[in-house]
Amino acid sequence: MSAISTDSITGQAYSERTLAIIKPEAYENSEDIEGHIRSNGFMILARREVRLTPEHAAELYKGHYGRHHFPHLVAHMSSGPVIAMVLAARNCINRWKTLMGPARVVEAQAYWPDSLRACYGRRTKYGDYFNGLHGSANLAEAIREIHFFFPTMIIGPILRASQVNDYIQKNITPTLLPALTALAQERPAEPILWLADHLHRHNPNEPELAPQAREMREDVRCQTPVPSEESYK
Repeated sequence: MSAISTDSITGQAYSERTLAIIKPEAYENSEDIEGHIRSNGFMILARREVRLTPEHAAELYKGHYGRHHFPHLVAHMSSGPVIAMVLAARNCINRWKTLMGPARVVEAQAYWPDSLRACYGRRTKYGDYFNGLHGSANLAEAIREIHFFFPTMIIGPILRASQVNDYIQKNITPTLLPALTALAQERPAEPILWLADHLHRHNPNEPELAPQAREMREDVRCQTPVPSEESYK
């Protein structure tokens, strides 16, 4: 598996995400396909090249289990390298489906000749799974499939640059700036360790204990009752 690469993210408050896969038959055309993806307004948030085992392919396409084409689909998807990508855009799932075109290559070439499947899919007698590309069917599947290839990815809103700056000014600067000022004044021998300790001791998120009532603070001890005069009689 190769390293994951990411594109810079700018300008959108929220982008829907989907998983796209360049299948083995279109692997050699991956550079052209990725160019089409970017030129159509998608951001490639993450990219990963991998060769699936039959077990991995079966798990990825478990929704097809029980259908007659399932064994052929698993064999095909594990026959060579694939490229998995997380795409982001407004209405990303439906837009990616439109750019890919129909699942059947013969239909794509007849009615959607400019679609990616029409250009990079292959017509074979074995079925429609040589169509070059895969896209998530819906949001739930997109989340499952993204985590299949990128298990640590957090799927959430993409913030605008102004929102990021507001967060930094509100939550980070008030704590970090005084700490850096104190660091410059102290000039310790181990500045990183000193700064870490200073931030730990001045953590604004540290929970504060509520002041206890006076009667609760006093040490409660067992006391022997003072006998009354009546007890001696």
